[in-house]
Amino acid sequence: MIPLIKGQRKSKYDYRDNLPVNMTAVASQIEGDTGYLLAHDGLTEFAQTSGVARGGYFNERLNNHFRVSGNSLESIGTDGSIETLGSIAGQGTVSFAESFNSLAIVAGGKYYLYDAAGLQEVISPNLGVPIDITWFSGIYVMTDGEYLFNTDLQDETEIRVLDYVSSEFASDPIKGLLRTDSNQIVAFNRYSTEYFYFNANSDVNASPLQVIPGKSNRIGIVGTHCKCFLDGAIFILGGRKDESPSIHILSGANEATIATREIDKILGEYTESELSGAVLEDRTVDRDKFLLVHLPRHTLLYNHTVGQQQGAAAAWTFIKTNENDTWRGIYGVFDPRISKWVYGDRLENKLGYLDQQSFAQYDEAQEALIYTPIIPAKRVSINQIQLDTIAGYSDPAISVAMSISYDAVTWGEEHWTVVSKPDNYNTNYIIRRLGFVAQSFSLRFRFISKDKMAFSGLTINDR
Repeated sequence: MIPLIKGQRKSKYDYRDNLPVNMTAVASQIEGDTGYLLAHDGLTEFAQTSGVARGGYFNERLNNHFRVSGNSLESIGTDGSIETLGSIAGQGTVSFAESFNSLAIVAGGKYYLYDAAGLQEVISPNLGVPIDITWFSGIYVMTDGEYLFNTDLQDETEIRVLDYVSSEFASDPIKGLLRTDSNQIVAFNRYSTEYFYFNANSDVNASPLQVIPGKSNRIGIVGTHCKCFLDGAIFILGGRKDESPSIHILSGANEATIATREIDKILGEYTESELSGAVLEDRTVDRDKFLLVHLPRHTLLYNHTVGQQQGAAAAWTFIKTNENDTWRGIYGVFDPRISKWVYGDRLENKLGYLDQQSFAQYDEAQEALIYTPIIPAKRVSINQIQLDTIAGYSDPAISVAMSISYDAVTWGEEHWTVVSKPDNYNTNYIIRRLGFVAQSFSLRFRFISKDKMAFSGLTINDR
């Protein structure tokens, strides 16, 4: 049985991984293998927005789905209707937080509040230029990159100068904030991470934010949105001083790296300035816990469930849209009112929901790629290959193209074979008489479809 979870290729002076494209690794015992590859869920149009996606949030207190699209704060109805609530000028990703009474947004260095009275920009001489925000024990906590500061317990529009505190574990700038499940604040600096708790007994002239002694890490993030919370841990894009950025998991004072060598190679193609604009987000579907890493020229998908069971090397894939190397969906929000993941869009002013019944993105067929490792086969003839799949559910039929590389650099001519016809559930993907192999070979499989496909084991018969 030949693994399909990742392939291999030769590049200049090095061996590199060929990651699956638009296929998701799934951990399951299938026909003697420990997992299989399933086509990534499609996107189906849900709503038309007033501008490019900048962020999304479901406010549990207000039981509403909010979006910042272009320069507008929008309320998203369960039927896809859009209500514009006010103006939030600027560009780039925004930060959201919620209290018992309001929704807070930090965008373009400004602090906004939305409540029963409507949307307002908070103007305060003590505000500064906030870059991130979270909610913590009755107060909004923000950072301007140098200090942490918070709103008054009695007034969310009031910020006292006495409520400023710095992250003093290291002198590097603060990049972002996050609240943990244990109700602690995490301040992410560029090369360090520090934890704070709410001290209800603090002096009236001091900040209620107090450092937790001994709970710090000498590792940080490269940008404000390069962190997210998933499966009880914090996932970050960043690193230590004097080392290249990578992708790590933080759990308390402990850390672990989940990026493979190939992922680090991809990250190494970017400058730190480019990486600072990356967005990390989480998604949990059918008990599979996913990390999405939105980079300027790539979208990486990590299945944390597979990574825990089979190691990080089996858990990474690319997802993309058409000829782009990035996936158009971004800022996913699970809306419990409709039980769907809803995503903003990088390309158009629209929202789409994640569609488990489709591979298409807004009714456009998408491309998927699967690779094998380099297979040693000195002076043998390949009689037959068989790729296990689930056939019969596509409409119309789906064909898969197979191509061979004998040097792990270039690919030969594609050979197309029908693998799935409507209601024909016993179709097998078999190709015979592939020919003579002098030393080694690798295979690539490609299909373009609106329907999903799943592939598990690959068997090769030679003589």
